[in-house]
Amino acid sequence: MNNNEPAKIDIFVSEITRLGESQYVGAVFPVQARLQAPLYGFVEAFTAKAGTSRNKVLNQLIEIGIEEAMKALPPDVAADIRGHAGQVIMDDLKNAKKDEM
Repeated sequence: MNNNEPAKIDIFVSEITRLGESQYVGAVFPVQARLQAPLYGFVEAFTAKAGTSRNKVLNQLIEIGIEEAMKALPPDVAADIRGHAGQVIMDDLKNAKKDEM
């Protein structure tokens, strides 16, 4: 993120308060997860308040959490995680292309 871009949390807040909106363009991967009851309640409340999809809210909350976690990690650990994440995406995209053939 550069200084001219709003923080992910600011974008999220603007959508929850219906003062702004955003859109994601790119690859997506289906993931099934179970949420703890209190988290589920908050996700549903955010979704209703924003008038958007649960997927969008979950992606935004995860993105905010990851951004904060990466800031808090030692630089070498954060670099390892970025590298691993990139490799996972590349491998899954390669496998998806093979499945299409």
